[in-house]
Amino acid sequence: MAVGSPARLVTVTINGQQYTVPEGMTILEACRMVGIEVPNLCYQPLLRPWGSCRICTVEILGRRGGLVESCAAQVRDGMEISTDSPACEESRKFVLQMYLVDHALDCPTCDKSGECYLQDNTYYHNVYANPYRRPKIAGPYKHLSDLIDYKWERCIICSRCTRVCDEVIGVTAIEVLKRGLEAEIGTAYGMDLRDTTCTSCGMCIAVCPVGALTDRKFAHHPWELDATETVCGFCDVGCTLNVEHNRGLVRRVTHLWERGVNYGYTCVRGKWGYEQVQHPDRLETAMVRRGDELVAVPLDEALDLVAERLRRYQGDRFAALASPDNTNEENYLLQLFTRAVMGTNNIDRLATRSQGAVDRALLDSFGLPVSTNSVQEMFTHSACALVVGPSIGDRAPVASYWLYWSRNYRETKTVVISRDDYPLCHRAEVWIRPPEGTEAAVINAMARVILDEGLARPAVQSSTFQEWVASLRDYEPERVASATGIPIEKIRRAALLYATGGRGTPGTPGDEGYPPSVIYHTLAHQDGDVYAAAVALNNLALLTGNAGRPGAGVIAFRGPANAQGTLDMGCHPAFLPGYRPVSDREARRQLEAAWLPRWSATVVDGFEPLRALPATPGSSLEQMIEAIEAGQIKAMYVAGSSHEFAPPIEPRLLSALEKLEFLVVEECFPSPLTERAHIVLPAAMFMEKDGTFTNADRTVQRLRLAVDPPGDARPSWWLIQEIARRLGYQLAFSHPSLVLQEVTHLTPIYRGIIFPRLERGPLTWPVRGLAGPAEGAVRLGATVPGGGWAIWMEQAFGGVESALQFDDGLSRERVRFVIAEQATRTDEER
Repeated sequence: MAVGSPARLVTVTINGQQYTVPEGMTILEACRMVGIEVPNLCYQPLLRPWGSCRICTVEILGRRGGLVESCAAQVRDGMEISTDSPACEESRKFVLQMYLVDHALDCPTCDKSGECYLQDNTYYHNVYANPYRRPKIAGPYKHLSDLIDYKWERCIICSRCTRVCDEVIGVTAIEVLKRGLEAEIGTAYGMDLRDTTCTSCGMCIAVCPVGALTDRKFAHHPWELDATETVCGFCDVGCTLNVEHNRGLVRRVTHLWERGVNYGYTCVRGKWGYEQVQHPDRLETAMVRRGDELVAVPLDEALDLVAERLRRYQGDRFAALASPDNTNEENYLLQLFTRAVMGTNNIDRLATRSQGAVDRALLDSFGLPVSTNSVQEMFTHSACALVVGPSIGDRAPVASYWLYWSRNYRETKTVVISRDDYPLCHRAEVWIRPPEGTEAAVINAMARVILDEGLARPAVQSSTFQEWVASLRDYEPERVASATGIPIEKIRRAALLYATGGRGTPGTPGDEGYPPSVIYHTLAHQDGDVYAAAVALNNLALLTGNAGRPGAGVIAFRGPANAQGTLDMGCHPAFLPGYRPVSDREARRQLEAAWLPRWSATVVDGFEPLRALPATPGSSLEQMIEAIEAGQIKAMYVAGSSHEFAPPIEPRLLSALEKLEFLVVEECFPSPLTERAHIVLPAAMFMEKDGTFTNADRTVQRLRLAVDPPGDARPSWWLIQEIARRLGYQLAFSHPSLVLQEVTHLTPIYRGIIFPRLERGPLTWPVRGLAGPAEGAVRLGATVPGGGWAIWMEQAFGGVESALQFDDGLSRERVRFVIAEQATRTDEER
């Protein structure tokens, strides 16, 4: 079957009812798809069929029938299946009785009680007596690490934990040790997990169907807890989490299988990061500087003081920095406050220099600072992945899972260019380890190989792109290989693999060209000339025609959870919300009609209501530093988020902040920012507020409040409204959903994205409106006359020309079908 092509359908009869399902699915997957539950213990979504537990036995009716394991047997056209025949029930009961011979019967004290698959199946099949008995064999708890315990007598050796560690996480830190009755789960030579390649993701605990692997930090029973589905706030992959809490505290994070962009899988941050939310160092009170000290004051008093001081700095003497960890709604209100209340376009993100360089490279190459494709296309279309930058396993862990998965199940080829040594490097077809600062040279040398081999298929002819192509004459592969010490064979093989979609040798590309290749990069997490390397990657995609097609493009992981959404909302000195230039008169007129009528009729202590929005670009972060040092910017509002996983703050910015006359810092933790602040406002973290995040591939998701923020801490959207109200500007949004409604109305790219739709699942912008498809990958695609790449919108988005392409066929159900089909193909078929 061609990658991404529609699945062929077959008709099967299950329990007397006919159904039509995709060919290639297992019987278990087909039953799940039509809503029929088949008991199982060793089956796990995304993992290859194992067939060890025998609980999923079904009966095939007819002459060639019999009992089969439904997780491993594929459907055939005309097949008749019974999931509840007497033979099935008898077989399952026997298997359960065998499991219970040595299984510990300590359900009341077991951590898994209430959500144990073996417990559930024992009740379901009414196994209340066991004729197969002997004295129980028991063993002590084994502490595999400071996070994970193992209890041998509860283990059923289903190998879920070892398979997820190998096939998805890609580290193979644990394995099945010994054989037969003595088999157990453990590490090589009894090492502590911390001394292995283990990433502490906790997925072995998550997939364990019984209580064999347990969370050492969890000391409750599931029925004691409430659960809230939300989105992780620690990186821009945007994983869905199930936050379990009671009495105002988060007790653990669990997994919602086949939900969200992560399908339930998480990393160490998602699993254990809740400890940051309830860290004892969290800021709980507002503070005001008196002399050299910050003194705690009531929140209302601090807000009054903020408003009183800001009245002196209306205009370009004021600037604001938005937190890429705050929600879309909060960042929208901060840029609105900066433009419509303070009267300046001096608004940017609190980002590192490298993050800014990546944004600038995307903007210069594609017309917008956005990733071009969906990560979900790794499941269906991508045939080769070029992974560049610091370890993606550390920077965007769950995205790295799909690279391992796609290698195992779709035979996707991988090329890694990284100075870091991590597991994917050793599994890749090519690993290039460039000396510091030479990434751009290596990428340009690859482009030169592609040109020399006649594999270039550029779809853009802009002057900037042509200048880059002309510059490749200076990047002869031999010269680059000699200068960097990288074998020329590696550079050549990497180039050919990327250009040919993993084939590795030039040949006849076919009607649709070579298979698609995607670029993942984490350049925003390293120092050096990041801009040059990022532009080179973007141009490489353009040169090979890997832009504007499924499974291709460039996906940049920039770090903070809402780095993309912060830009979308207009936290940029040159762009209004939706990337409309501040010089766009029609865009300003539309926003003025919505924003400026909120001013009170009376002037508050000389603070003038604005009559028009500023029309000239403001200062970027770098320019703000220069303006502060020059005495032009005198007051700032900085929204920070200094948790453990946050990027460091630029030393030059910290030095400049000391020269301000007035600095307001909204923060979660004591930090270098609060040390320099005149007033500190305690802020809520992601588990303590409602709103939306937009992840690295432009997927918008719902953030939900799980626990209340500590003390006087408040979400940023509430703080900004309170300050604006004290300045005579009436913002009256009672909930973030109302803010998103305004965003949807005023921002073309977010049109159709509202809370009720997001309750059903993520949406990738732009969507086609309420009547159109709610999902689908969107890619940068067409050239604009006159050269250059730009974003445009359809008529529904305001009548501007568009370069975005829709792929309505890539739904979550389609992804699921392709996963099932790929997982059950034989090696010969692959």
